[in-house]
Amino acid sequence: MKKIIFISLVIACASCNQNNESKALAQEGAVIESHAVHGAITQASFKVRGNCGTCKKTIEQAAKFKGVTFCAWDTLSKLCIVTFDSRATNVGAIQKAIADAGYDNDGYLSGEKAYSQLPECCQYERSSSK
Repeated sequence: MKKIIFISLVIACASCNQNNESKALAQEGAVIESHAVHGAITQASFKVRGNCGTCKKTIEQAAKFKGVTFCAWDTLSKLCIVTFDSRATNVGAIQKAIADAGYDNDGYLSGEKAYSQLPECCQYERSSSK
């Protein structure tokens, strides 16, 4: 129960804290926010391209590896929120894993092969830069 409350608070805080400055950073290809939560546990948010519930499932699964304790991607805002142990991984590694699954994000562009293997409903309009 405590974990559910914590996750709900994390998502609510991230939604409330996104301001115009954060939006401008995202458009420039930067991590929107990254901060220590407790000890080595860090939370970060960044934009990930995608379209639908299938994208959500794939993005969240791609981000869940050693050191990542939480990942949620919102289909409307395109915002991905991750919580991770900074002794085991970092934002760049998480973004790379998501790109390897076919999804462009603030840190990495997906390879053409991974993108082309996405279901048709998940193939978003791509730009030539981050």
